[in-house]
Amino acid sequence: MFKMMLLSFLIMINIYAKTMMEKYSVEYGIIGEIAKVSASMKTNKNSYVIDANLTVIGFIANKATDNLKERHISKGHISKGKYITDMYQMIKSYGKYNATTIYRTNHKKKYVTREYKKWKNGKLIIHEKLKLKYYATHDLTNIFMNLAQYKMQKTGKEYVKKVVGADRKNGSVLLSLPTAKEAYSMKKILGKTKKGEWYAKLIMQRQVYDSKRGELELKVGNDGMLEMAVLKDLVFFGDVRIIRE
Repeated sequence: MFKMMLLSFLIMINIYAKTMMEKYSVEYGIIGEIAKVSASMKTNKNSYVIDANLTVIGFIANKATDNLKERHISKGHISKGKYITDMYQMIKSYGKYNATTIYRTNHKKKYVTREYKKWKNGKLIIHEKLKLKYYATHDLTNIFMNLAQYKMQKTGKEYVKKVVGADRKNGSVLLSLPTAKEAYSMKKILGKTKKGEWYAKLIMQRQVYDSKRGELELKVGNDGMLEMAVLKDLVFFGDVRIIRE
């Protein structure tokens, strides 16, 4: 019932070394709050590390997800103001199971590898390694850090982006800025934008839990930080909402 997608929550900042912390609430339709997300990002002159953690809260949500916990780590470098992934790791635990997926990007030869491990009661039951059929500089974390570079793009046009951790076959997602008509509709869900804030859409082009297209509607703050995100078109109890605290 309580299925969710962890979004990484990021900000475009100066190249000087600093650490930032952000917290978000995850709500599911009429059920209300079901999880908390805490995210930290540390940058140096030419490198970054993001560490985002999701913890399910409440008796019903914990029961339905078997005490789900997720951790997403992105490490990479900064080039010409863009955040480029070198390694992206997803760690998950629930019930008797623990799993980790590590993506490594070879920028010189332009390919991505994926290593997946899963344990049951501490015993390794799955170990897979493969070379993926695409190359990408974005991952499911740093794509949000790089949103600002698309702010001035043409509205209503969909841009195909390769994203590590997205679709296994080709890693493609669609990024677009809404038309005036679409923005009016998004305002009803995401709330009115303040000065400097703007809307965007990110479509995973595959089913994400009960959302057939994996469609995310985003509101980005004037500081480049994600203010709110909604995973659209889930059945049963409505949309998943991620809200900056």
